[in-house]
Amino acid sequence: MLIFNLNYVISQQDSYSWEVVNSYKINNGETWAVDLLENIYISNGEMIHKYDSTGNRIFSQSIKSLGNAKTVIPINSMKLLYFSEEQQTICYFDNTLSFLDDCIDLSLEGINSAELICSSYQPNKVWVVDNLNLTLHLLSLSNKQQSQIVRNLRGILDINNITQIIESENMLFLLDITKGIYILDLYASLIEFIDQRNILQIDVNETTIFTLSDTNLFIKNYFTTDELSINLPMNGIFELKYKNDFFYFRVNQRVYKYKLQLNKS
Repeated sequence: MLIFNLNYVISQQDSYSWEVVNSYKINNGETWAVDLLENIYISNGEMIHKYDSTGNRIFSQSIKSLGNAKTVIPINSMKLLYFSEEQQTICYFDNTLSFLDDCIDLSLEGINSAELICSSYQPNKVWVVDNLNLTLHLLSLSNKQQSQIVRNLRGILDINNITQIIESENMLFLLDITKGIYILDLYASLIEFIDQRNILQIDVNETTIFTLSDTNLFIKNYFTTDELSINLPMNGIFELKYKNDFFYFRVNQRVYKYKLQLNKS
């Protein structure tokens, strides 16, 4: 319930400040992710590394044969999804970065130009976006379940280009940086559209959308519509992730872990 607390604090003329908890080195072109235990994963196309919540590297794995990672997604604390746009494959690692099963060739699923992917709360399913023809796939990784395809998102939703996709609490969030945020249900029907341009990235939790712009972090409760704008702790932030009341911001060649402190005035 972070959004409620923040609105209450500011309405009482209390203040806030940012506290750096940790930081991690990351190079240009590398991909990163955070899991619910606050472990950090960083992949450079040749190796993938796992760091614990204190910043100690605990596991590494060679991934040269898998191609560069477009996306790394912790499914849970025991399973990591690795998507290579270059090879059009999905691979899985366990919590020690050991390979799990064979990689999935998306071309065998009828998908040839996947650009974006996110995990689904539905067991053994992932969302895949083909931006070439703006097709949305809910792909079943089990033959016992049926996959779902929504074609022509450009015509149905008037989307120009999808730059990010996240599922949370039976809702699917699609970001078009030229238009705003589209919120769909699990049947890909539109629930709400948030008209907000020039968004760099979003993250979501059970109640809240966190929206990153060049200078501000916007926090919006998508049930009550309460919203708040907070100044960012530094310039140059271009990626955002939120886990367990911590904000993770990427700036140049560092990922910073921040705590938002609410200060009584």
